[in-house]
Amino acid sequence: MLKPITCLLLLSASLPCPAEQIVLQENRFEHIHFRRIQPTIIHFEQDTIHFDVKKSSSFLLLAFDEIKDIRTVAFEWQAEGMLNKSTASQEKTRKGDDAWLRVGLVISGEPDLVPEPLLPRWVIKARDVLKHPSDRMLYLIPDARHPPGETWRSPFSSNIDMVSVESRDGPDGWKQVKHEFDRPRSAVGLWLMADGDNTGSIFTSRLRKLRIE
Repeated sequence: MLKPITCLLLLSASLPCPAEQIVLQENRFEHIHFRRIQPTIIHFEQDTIHFDVKKSSSFLLLAFDEIKDIRTVAFEWQAEGMLNKSTASQEKTRKGDDAWLRVGLVISGEPDLVPEPLLPRWVIKARDVLKHPSDRMLYLIPDARHPPGETWRSPFSSNIDMVSVESRDGPDGWKQVKHEFDRPRSAVGLWLMADGDNTGSIFTSRLRKLRIE
């Protein structure tokens, strides 16, 4: 017969992990720029991140203290303006590789050994910020030109996968996203961005109530 404490341990191991609300405060993120690309103007207000995109691109990076196994990502978002891409085939190309919003998981893994002088400065900066190594990225993209659920490879890197996620209109004007992976993904951080540099797009987008579990 199992002892009570053993039963409790088995029960707790079988329960799903509680959702974690990500605190959207500026001092928790590193704003990283790309060389020769106008950075997106980003500011924080009342637990909401505002992205002001003017043919620009840059990203926010949040490093986890420990590796997290993430099964579900949920958030609310808004956008207004013009994103200059129209088809899924265009979205797969470098000239169409922009998004209203990207919520990225930085996946745990050992990167390829490349001499530091050959690495872009943003890669070096990101590695300095992260507390665990990473070799892949996984972007969740709402309102993509691909149908929800479809995936495609980044035209800039074979180590980045895109996932089109479904948005539903909320009662207060915010769109709601909740995406569940087929299996937990081991992540060392979050990568948040909105970009319009490749399509010459000008728009604003906002992110709030970001949760992982």
